[in-house]
This record gives sequence, C-alpha cells and structure tokens, in this order.
Amino acid sequence: MHFPYEEDEAGIIRGRHRTSDASEYLLAEREIVSLAKDVLSEREYLEAEEVAKQLAGKKSEKDLARARLVSLVKPPPKRPIYYAQYEMLFLPRWTRDALRYLGDFIDMLVKSAVYEKTSDRRVFGSSLGPAINLFQRYWPGYESLVDLLQRYNRFLYRGAKHDFTLPANRKAHRFTAREVVLTAFITMTLADRLSTVSRMAKEARNDKMILR
Repeated sequence: MHFPYEEDEAGIIRGRHRTSDASEYLLAEREIVSLAKDVLSEREYLEAEEVAKQLAGKKSEKDLARARLVSLVKPPPKRPIYYAQYEMLFLPRWTRDALRYLGDFIDMLVKSAVYEKTSDRRVFGSSLGPAINLFQRYWPGYESLVDLLQRYNRFLYRGAKHDFTLPANRKAHRFTAREVVLTAFITMTLADRLSTVSRMAKEARNDKMILR
C-alpha cells in the first residue's frame, strides 16, 4: 500500500514532517488502554494490539496493518469516515488527524440520536460533551454506553482537538500509532452500539438524510 516516501527512502519527503519517533509507536496512555478493554471483546482487543505491533514492524507488516485499518474504517458515511480512512495510510507517523476524524464520526452519531428525541437542530452546533449529556437525558437506561462515550471524549476526542501538550514520557508526539489503532477499533464498536440504539444515528451512519 502506497504512502508518501521515506519508508524506502525514495525522496525522503516524509522526514520533513515527522510527528512521531519509532520508540514511541507502541506507547499508550493507561486510560485509552482501559477504555479499549471495556469497549472491545477480548478477540477484538487482541487483534487491535497485534495491528499496532505490525505498525512498528517491517514494511510488509506495516502494509498489512494499514490494509486492516482501511478495511475496518470504511464508509459509509463518506464524511468524516472517508477522511479517517485516508489517515490510516500515514500511520505510524501521523496520528492527530486520524483521531479527530474518528471522533467527528462519534460526535455525529451522538448528536443524531439526540436530535431524534428533541428535533432541536441546535445540538449539531454543540460540543460532544454537552451532546453526550443530552443523550444521557433523552436516552435513559444506557448508562454504560454514556460512561464509555464520556471517557472517549475526555481521553481521545477532546485531546485530539485541543491538547497540544506532550505526555511526560514522550518527546515528540501527543498521540501514538498504538493509540490510533485502539481508537479505530473503539470508534467502530461504539458506532455499532449507537446505531443499534437510535434510528437516526443509524441513518446518519448509512449516509441517509435525517428526516422527521
């Protein structure tokens, strides 16, 4: 699978835009690992960790890992999933945009679910945190899902959008390839759950116009 330069040192363009170091590829904040274990089945979690390890391996292993992520993160909907899928091709070096687009997907589904109950379009202009609070209010009985969404927002989406500080154990990178891989698996599983709960979330996921 092609991605711009450097891996075979053809042109070495990627070196000018390096945003990660190989020594950091497999680091992950404990909150993200904990979230992955709580969201994913054991099989899914082990697969995600294996994909992350492949991204730190030889070129052929990286290609296999990217191919798996592209097959996991795929449209519909075209936006923002198409953009998130594209970012998978730039792992393990570039990470922040992948997390933002994955988070945008969850943001869209949560707000669609809220809109189903309220018919209030203002929810689409809110941040994810307040939208999750509204989801909790209008979809009672899904406390476990709400907790996972709140943790997703706190440790992943909010950080990808607003936090440019580096964790104490990192020298060059706010998010790592391993964290992106775990987030990709988490995101698609949470999307499945939201689509099961809400008709409008399901329609948004399938790129259908939301109608009352």
